[in-house]
Amino acid sequence: MKKKSIVKFTLLSILSVTAISCEQEFTEMGSEIIDSDQFGFDKYLVQNISTTNSESGVANTRNLPINNFGVYTHSAFGKTAAHFVTQLEMKNNTDLTSFGANPVLDSVYVYIPFTSSVASTDSEGNRSYNVSNIYGSGKFNLNVYENGYFLRATDPNNNFDTQFYYADEKKVFDQYKKGLNGNDRLNNSTNTAQNTDFTFNKNEIKLYAYNADGTPQMVDGKQKVKERLAPGVWLDLDKNYFQNKFFAGDKHKSLINNGLLKEYFRGLYFEAVDSYNQNALAQLNLSKGKVVFVYKADGAIDSQTNQPKRERKTYEFNIGYMESSSSTSASTTATTVNLLESNFDLENNSTGNLWLKGGGKSSYATISLFGNDSDNSGKSDELETLIDNKWLVNQALLTLYVDHTATGLDTISTPRQLFLYDFKNNKVIADYTNDTSTTGKPIFGGGLNKSNKSVHKYQFRVTDHINNLIQKDSTNVPLGLVVASDINNSIMNRVKATDKRIPMTATMNPFGTVIYAPNASNSDVRMKLEIYYTKEK
Repeated sequence: MKKKSIVKFTLLSILSVTAISCEQEFTEMGSEIIDSDQFGFDKYLVQNISTTNSESGVANTRNLPINNFGVYTHSAFGKTAAHFVTQLEMKNNTDLTSFGANPVLDSVYVYIPFTSSVASTDSEGNRSYNVSNIYGSGKFNLNVYENGYFLRATDPNNNFDTQFYYADEKKVFDQYKKGLNGNDRLNNSTNTAQNTDFTFNKNEIKLYAYNADGTPQMVDGKQKVKERLAPGVWLDLDKNYFQNKFFAGDKHKSLINNGLLKEYFRGLYFEAVDSYNQNALAQLNLSKGKVVFVYKADGAIDSQTNQPKRERKTYEFNIGYMESSSSTSASTTATTVNLLESNFDLENNSTGNLWLKGGGKSSYATISLFGNDSDNSGKSDELETLIDNKWLVNQALLTLYVDHTATGLDTISTPRQLFLYDFKNNKVIADYTNDTSTTGKPIFGGGLNKSNKSVHKYQFRVTDHINNLIQKDSTNVPLGLVVASDINNSIMNRVKATDKRIPMTATMNPFGTVIYAPNASNSDVRMKLEIYYTKEK
């Protein structure tokens, strides 16, 4: 076995290089330190780290918490085009049977809010917003169709297990799409910002008030604002198409539950077509969206005409999928599929550094620590040395540096988080579990650090993982590394035609980054694992 070097390290130096505060670092030693004067602080740089870089295969995209929509071209990772399909669902199972007599649609629209917060409000109540999770300010051609492909809940070819749908199945849905005159878009407004020149508009949306007879309600010469909505996707759909689909021959009266509705009207298919070679992609929580019917139906009898009054009504269908975690809020179980096209090919990129790409066909890295087991003891030589040293590990930090030469100048889409996990067993590691922070995983880490403008990095705290290897004889498993959309989502997602799994958080993030390998020519940016420990003097 090779002799390992140990570098003396002062407390001041530790504070200067770690990303976590001194309180977080040293209080975690807790009662294990009886007399701090008996110990000195040292740092050990792990000598043996090896990595691999592979494509994951095509991921399941059924009922993702976040769906991508739009087009984006990256100089290093190529073009992504993202589309989605969603079923419609009645809030109450029998709502369509109680629409009233002779319903006639005034309008049909879809609204899906962006992730945003109010920035300011003026004296007239107009609000401006801070909007996030939108990448690029370009435009594309947006088409909405009726989806004609039935979305099953269970798979009859697999013992009626869950039916999965995959990112590469756009051609399947294309075969069954329906529209005006057969295959024309349903979002046929004369306002081209809703179709051929679609952009993600970050302005507040205003809905105006109307009287029961359909005339505008006016206040001080201005039409009254009925409702103000946060910025989002707003599309007017062809009302005649839906009038015929739902109300011709009182068809709606036979749709007595959501099962029948989803069989008859199989949802909406949203397609993004790159007509301008411009970037515009949004990450959407579809379960916050809705499809709205504004209509008139017969109401109470008018005493003067002895005819029913026509009353203006509104009905909102749920879209998207969300399992409720609260007994006071309802789940939304409209099945969704995110269709993700990408021309990225890992094999076409230079070898050496680690190309991490999310989306429907992602790429990941594996990280193996401590090198070979030359004496066939069942443990790597370097790890054996650490075990024999009987160190108390106070902190272990895995640091990963971004290769800006490979990623280019596009920093808009750089993943804000990476996700590190037990690759062999498809589960999180101890440090992830032990970080019980209410927002994110700030102790575990994984966030992008841009404090140095020329050197961006990601950093993970793996103290518990290393302690388990040294003190508890845990198995030294390879670690998986992927881009992340939401680090709190630790679900392992199915991959098409294989038993492999990939973290769902990687599927939800279509973007990528390049990480320097542990053998990078520039030692300052090599992947590194630093172990801070205490020992008896």
